[in-house]
Amino acid sequence: MALTLLGYRVSTSLKEPTMKRVALLLAPLVAMLVSTSAQAQCPNGALVCADIQVSGSVSVGARRSVQVVHTPPPPRGRVVVVQQAPPAPPPQQVVVQYAPPPPPPSEVIITVEQEQQAPRLRLVRPVMSQKFALTGRLSAMIGDRVRMGGFSAGLRLRPSRVFGVELSVGGFGGTDYNGMDRVEVPFKFDAMIFLPRASRVQMYLLAGIGSSWARAEGYHEGYREFLTREYVYLGGEAGVGLEWRVATRFALSADVRGFIRTRVDDGNEPEFIRGTGSGTQSTDTSAGALLSLGMHLYF
Repeated sequence: MALTLLGYRVSTSLKEPTMKRVALLLAPLVAMLVSTSAQAQCPNGALVCADIQVSGSVSVGARRSVQVVHTPPPPRGRVVVVQQAPPAPPPQQVVVQYAPPPPPPSEVIITVEQEQQAPRLRLVRPVMSQKFALTGRLSAMIGDRVRMGGFSAGLRLRPSRVFGVELSVGGFGGTDYNGMDRVEVPFKFDAMIFLPRASRVQMYLLAGIGSSWARAEGYHEGYREFLTREYVYLGGEAGVGLEWRVATRFALSADVRGFIRTRVDDGNEPEFIRGTGSGTQSTDTSAGALLSLGMHLYF
């Protein structure tokens, strides 16, 4: 016979009737021990102590047994409250925009006509296409003992970009070679060649003929007396200059001209006398140079 008490198994050789009586006698003792153990597990000062289960087994004989199951009390200490975690946010939506495919390249169809029209010619007037110009010049005479200056005005004709002619008239005043006060009015006709062709800055060559009327009065150093004389001259000139076309219709120029002329009036006394007695020299031919600055308005 075996007896299980508080988890211990006790073997005995008593008979079954006798063991039943012993078990009945020990049952209150076992209940008291279990109650005492349960009270030891409750906290001090507790009014109610619950959730105590007492289980055990008392077995008499080989087939009958009583099991006492002891459930340990819940552990003392802080109370841990476990809350359910909040639900995870939904996954972020990704918006994908699809760009429309580019349009197919357009086709350019070039048709070649069998009969092509003749291109139209557009006439563009070059810078040097103007044929007429009004001209004004300031001039100074360069010569031995000559201090004269004046102005002239004229009309220029340019039938081509290379060739031109100019007709002018002017007025001069000052002191002449003989020391006399002189007033002179020249008339000139010049032919001009412009190089290079169709350029804003052009060098030109000129050559021309002219006539001049003059009046001189004062003390004549050759005759050594006070005289009043009138002269008429015929001669020619040649020179070189430079013209700058500032705008389409306006140009500036500068040139130097050499001239030679002689008297063609009815006077019997020569104009120029040098020396006295048998060494006296006289002439009616004179020469000199003119330095001119010009302005030209084309139209």
